[in-house]
Amino acid sequence: MLNSRVGSLIIRLSGPAIAGMILYSLLSIIDTIFVARLGALPLAALTLTIPVQILLVSLSSATGTGITSLIGRTLGSSNIKMANNIAWHGIIISLVYGLGFMLLGLMYVDSLLLLFGCTAAAFSLCHDYLFIVLSGSMSIFIPMTLGNIIQGEGNTVTPVLVSLCGMVLNVLLDPLFMFGIGIFPPLGLNGAAVAGILAQIICTVLMIIIIRKSHFGILTWNISHFRADWQIIKGIYQVGMPTMVMELAGVVVLALLNRVLVGYGFTAVAAMGIFMRVRSLAYMPVFGLANAVMPVAAFAFGAGKLERVKETLVKSISLAVFFITAGWLFMQLQPAWIMSFFTQDAYLIKVGESCIRLTTLFLPVMGPLIMLSTVLQSTGRGMQAMWIFLSRQGVFCLLIFLLSGWYDLQGVWLAFSISELLSAVMAVPFIWHFWEEQSRKKIPVQTIFMGRYLVNRWWAWLR
Repeated sequence: MLNSRVGSLIIRLSGPAIAGMILYSLLSIIDTIFVARLGALPLAALTLTIPVQILLVSLSSATGTGITSLIGRTLGSSNIKMANNIAWHGIIISLVYGLGFMLLGLMYVDSLLLLFGCTAAAFSLCHDYLFIVLSGSMSIFIPMTLGNIIQGEGNTVTPVLVSLCGMVLNVLLDPLFMFGIGIFPPLGLNGAAVAGILAQIICTVLMIIIIRKSHFGILTWNISHFRADWQIIKGIYQVGMPTMVMELAGVVVLALLNRVLVGYGFTAVAAMGIFMRVRSLAYMPVFGLANAVMPVAAFAFGAGKLERVKETLVKSISLAVFFITAGWLFMQLQPAWIMSFFTQDAYLIKVGESCIRLTTLFLPVMGPLIMLSTVLQSTGRGMQAMWIFLSRQGVFCLLIFLLSGWYDLQGVWLAFSISELLSAVMAVPFIWHFWEEQSRKKIPVQTIFMGRYLVNRWWAWLR
């Protein structure tokens, strides 16, 4: 983690994660195809519950980001006992989250649906589906937290493999519970929820077995190292809280988007649901890359190797642009073909084609933004990452209202692209400030914009 060449280390750590996440996303798309076969209304109902599901995952992911960053920095300074204590704190936090959302599902599921824009036509479908998901929320938080802890050790392969195993099980169980095969009764959309929860339970058991039997990790998981420590909680949320704010802002924006799209009919909501699955496929290589970049940058920062942090940033941004541009080209050139995998409804294909093309006009700029955010979080600068993200969400909300008033549904789609472009522009001062913080020698601004200075320096860092 501290002595291998940065480029080869990132590729070695991210390769399995990228491959696994792409396959995971493909399986998720298959899951959506199964739901689409039930009709446009169940697909729209699934889309309307996405904000609540993202709320669960985002809270776990945000806390996990803080855990991964803190464990990586602690191990970088060779304090294994403290890293063990951090891991146990993470487990306790995940148990609290799981119990809290289980109670929330039992008591306030109707209020959540109304808050996130569910309408009367889809209310019954959404209610039953979401009740099952929230009842099994414990099985969502625990394996994600365990995966983040393992990732903090520099092991990016095991968490992805376990997640992939869970998704494979989910896809295999979906037709059994949704359409009814053999002794299994047809449960429709509820079957998708049951299949998902069962798969997550199996993942939890599998992750615990791997941790208990593995002899390759750095952590010892010695329970005697656990000491309740407020400073550890503070350290986790110093990075995790900004991420949590970002994720919660994303949930609010998605709920707002659902409310706007419902006004254009369930076909628009269904098209958005398909687009989100397709976009996730384009993002997965970048997220797999981020899984590797986080511990590499955290270890380097913890060891005081600032030049290595800068090299990690440059090389990860270059790779992210390459990966996400490949997906962007495909979505721009073949949107109708992509939609045909999900539905044969001509009107839904037409709306989805417009959605995919207009929402991804400037998608490649998101690669550098994700990498910058990852490196900022790994070095304990979660607040800076938060402001980059919130600026985009704020611009997006404003553009939804402005552009939908001018261009109707097409304006909603355009709001995605324009907000991404503007957020990239607003991120320039952040990357400039971060670069200067990691530099021992300050470079005058006028020098940077002379001739081919930037191109030459970027190429030098890549080499």
